[in-house]
Amino acid sequence: MSTGVTPTLLAEFHTHTRLYADGRRWRHGCADDLLRAVADETLVEVFITDTGLRRIHPPYDGGADVILTTPAERDQLRYRHAAWLSSHPAGL
Repeated sequence: MSTGVTPTLLAEFHTHTRLYADGRRWRHGCADDLLRAVADETLVEVFITDTGLRRIHPPYDGGADVILTTPAERDQLRYRHAAWLSSHPAGL
């Protein structure tokens, strides 16, 4: 099947990445150094997840996203940490 795109154009979309995974028992402060490195842009493309990869926390310099399993779980987290939310009308 032809895509109609020449291989030289497709080469633009090739990327190389490295992956490091670390499993550890959660304890208060165990990710502090990692989060500081992300905030300082020493590390990028970081994901913190639960062991089942159901809840995902991708921090970035200036903020973080949180992907949860259900809208109810999202709403509970939003309520517990309302002071951390952006004041922007769109929540950005």
